[in-house]
Amino acid sequence: MKRGRVDLATTNINHPAGHVLNQYRKRGVPVRFKTKPWSKERIDEALQRGSHWSCFEYLDFLEEEFVDMMQKGQWIILPFEDVQSLPNLRLSPPGVVPQRERRPRWIVDYSFYNINEDTLPLVLDSMQFGHALDRILCEILLSNPNHGPVQLMKVDLSDGFYRLCLNINDIPKLGVTFPSATHNNLVAFPLVLPMGWKNSPPAFCTATETIADLANRSLQFESPSAAHPLSKHAAPMDDPISPPTATATALQPPFVSATTLNSSLSQTDIPTVRDPSLPFPMTLLQYIKVFVDDFIALAQTGNRNYVRDTLLHAIDTVFRPNDFYDSEYRREPVSLKKLRKGDCSWSTIKLVLGWIINTVAITIELPQHHQERLGAILSSIPSTQKRIGVKKWHKLLGELRSMALALPGARSMFGMMQEALRSLDKRSRISLRKGVHQSIADFQWMLKDISKRPTRIAELVPLLPSALGFHDASGEGTGSVWFPSHTIGSCMKNKNTLHPLLWRYKWPQDIIDDLVTEDNPQGKITNSDLELAGGLLHLDVIAHCLDVRERTLVSKTDNLATLFWERKGSATNAAVTHQLLRLFGIHQRFHRYVPRHDYIFGPSNPLADDSSRLFHLSNCKLLTHFNSKFKQKYTFKIVHLTRKLISGVISALRNKRFEKELLLDVPPPLTHTGKSGLSAQVSWAKIPYSKPSRTKYRTYKSSSTEYDTDSMQPTRIQYALDQLKITYGALDRRTLNWVNKTQD
Repeated sequence: MKRGRVDLATTNINHPAGHVLNQYRKRGVPVRFKTKPWSKERIDEALQRGSHWSCFEYLDFLEEEFVDMMQKGQWIILPFEDVQSLPNLRLSPPGVVPQRERRPRWIVDYSFYNINEDTLPLVLDSMQFGHALDRILCEILLSNPNHGPVQLMKVDLSDGFYRLCLNINDIPKLGVTFPSATHNNLVAFPLVLPMGWKNSPPAFCTATETIADLANRSLQFESPSAAHPLSKHAAPMDDPISPPTATATALQPPFVSATTLNSSLSQTDIPTVRDPSLPFPMTLLQYIKVFVDDFIALAQTGNRNYVRDTLLHAIDTVFRPNDFYDSEYRREPVSLKKLRKGDCSWSTIKLVLGWIINTVAITIELPQHHQERLGAILSSIPSTQKRIGVKKWHKLLGELRSMALALPGARSMFGMMQEALRSLDKRSRISLRKGVHQSIADFQWMLKDISKRPTRIAELVPLLPSALGFHDASGEGTGSVWFPSHTIGSCMKNKNTLHPLLWRYKWPQDIIDDLVTEDNPQGKITNSDLELAGGLLHLDVIAHCLDVRERTLVSKTDNLATLFWERKGSATNAAVTHQLLRLFGIHQRFHRYVPRHDYIFGPSNPLADDSSRLFHLSNCKLLTHFNSKFKQKYTFKIVHLTRKLISGVISALRNKRFEKELLLDVPPPLTHTGKSGLSAQVSWAKIPYSKPSRTKYRTYKSSSTEYDTDSMQPTRIQYALDQLKITYGALDRRTLNWVNKTQD
């Protein structure tokens, strides 16, 4: 048995990670442990324990699979008697994982005997696919619609991890017991990176991330790229090129005519005005992202062939294509099987990372089979069931978490389900209480909702804020102020949307009496709960006054606990918080805004302080107070809360469930109440503001430079929103920072 030629290209790669790949090509990927070699007794014990039971169900598949891998020089099988004296020998059990509409997958459980735990981390930071889907959606939304819809293409590598060899002296460390019906005590050894080993993904991603970097660099500098030989096989399956119509150009897609959208997405579901904060780049979109071995390319009609050729050439730069000296069993780096199925072709509708993305309708949705499987799992837990196995519960949570990636509001609805894990008994069974079954019913509603209306990408990508708000709560009541901008529409035509919105609400007496204080330590409601309840009422006010669909709303609070609950969508304390966060999720899904939450220093929040405390003032006097003390270019307007959401919030504070159907209230026409003062330009001499966060969910940490010192001086600015100059939740394009953390 002989290992074949190394798949990494022999040329010097002009990339910061080139020296690492050169080491892998010459010496293979090293395997280093922090523990001493195994004793003979431990090796014998692992040999006797053998393989996972799933291997014997797929024994014919395994034998066929290993014949293929041995012909490619990827694995080798030897009798234990011949290898028992090898230095550093360790054995792990294999298993087989069935896959939908594909062959089963062979994998090794390197965690069973702590192989992964004992492995020293190498190139740990090579993987940077945590926000792959976020970046792809962001690029689609920020593209210039006048250049036509974005085209999507996928390129999958064949054999994946098996493209990188292991260091030859370290191969015995990753040995595997091999099941057989005719031979006893067989051991398989990987000659390449095996599936299931801790360092296989980061080591392999060093190569694929390098490919993506090379391709994006070529696209950035518009390096010439000759037609790739594989392009002629993929091009016939590309979507036909059709010139944009005058109507579509006038509408400026993604807000296109209803005939071009999915049948399940009606024209009334789409805002009539494109968010003014969206740019109109002069250049065509050309961007490449990689998720392990799946490359996703984005382009527009005029440059899609150039982008495809550039990516294919970048793959050839790192993984060499077949040549005359290769074995007949070696596959081309690019999966020709998937190429023939259309993976390397351009289309406006593509299955990307498990989601169907439509770049004409600008939507994202779960595939039908995923929806059906999830519905079946939810339906398999009747409301009368009292217990469930922890493995099945983890499976359900995993399915729901994957769905939440592109489902606005879903991440705020896991509170009761996560809390159920605390009820684990000695038999590894979880108690299903009433609140847990109610959460399952909520997800069944959400699953039904997404089957009717795909999620618009603009509901997921945070842009420049269309409104800035400050909210607060006290033991007496709650209140807040919203500063809308010109980028947000009114619920009524021909109405000025720039008037700051002021509201307040006084808590019922039983809520006040149940507040935890020094005099009432046995109370069940904390001040942070009241702040969280005020934050939800705060969002509902603007949702019923202005057209917040697909607009980014920035809400600030001076309560850190509330801030982190709002950002994470979860908490680890009482059920009151879970009930409130549940309402947050339902509210966001229904009203379709993009919420961003940030911190403001308490003394810098007098607007919200006054609105939540000055209940001795009438509405008229409160307006006079705000218009005189906090002068704005446009005068304040008092607006009122909806009774339905007030009822829901108070029910949550009382730890009572509120039916979600009562929250699904279409915003009424905009109405103004109260008097208006004189219009004046704002002066924020006494109201400093914290710097806005650049990242999606930055961890708060106080520092001496946290606040803008200039904002604490007597300065005059045009409008309160002018202080927000950057996008909340902005995801920078991929960088080479991961290379600097790569270990040699």
